[in-house]
Amino acid sequence: MFRRLRPVPPVLDVGSGLGFFAECCIRHGVPAVGIELSKEGATASIRRGVPVVRADLSLPMPFRDGAFGTAFAHHVLEHVPRETERRILKEVWRVLRPDGFLFVASPSVYHPRAREDEDHINLFTCDELEEDLRAAGFRTVSFRLTFWHPFWDPDLKLGRLSVWTAAFLWRMAPIDRRVGVISALAWK
Repeated sequence: MFRRLRPVPPVLDVGSGLGFFAECCIRHGVPAVGIELSKEGATASIRRGVPVVRADLSLPMPFRDGAFGTAFAHHVLEHVPRETERRILKEVWRVLRPDGFLFVASPSVYHPRAREDEDHINLFTCDELEEDLRAAGFRTVSFRLTFWHPFWDPDLKLGRLSVWTAAFLWRMAPIDRRVGVISALAWK
């Protein structure tokens, strides 16, 4: 993910969990900080030397306006109610610099296995996610198939061929109902 995104420093890892993405950024010389509610995630991050702020994402983030070049919300938004997800997106927009960007990934509402996880309380379509990102203030939203995980791949284990096939199909006709994860880049 780091190589594909080429994050602009500093990076905010939203809902950082155990802090693996922030740690990856730091190992590549890109300053990063996580924001995480769980005590376990924050403690694990701190033990590995990853900066993390323990905070509730439903509240305003404890960062100044325009503090970050990149924000990363990987499999976070599906775990919060829709109203909270919208507030999180507005806060991320606030803490990003002008021309900063957010990468967001969330299971697709159409994925047959997405609803099996009882913690998935807010699943999206591409249109719904784009609507929420634009309502939060993001001026440009791009759905990148190269970040998408086609639903057929776990069973067929085709790797890059699966991504290339999905990319080809997307260029021919939108196939958002055939992807496992909705991934978007949104610029402030």
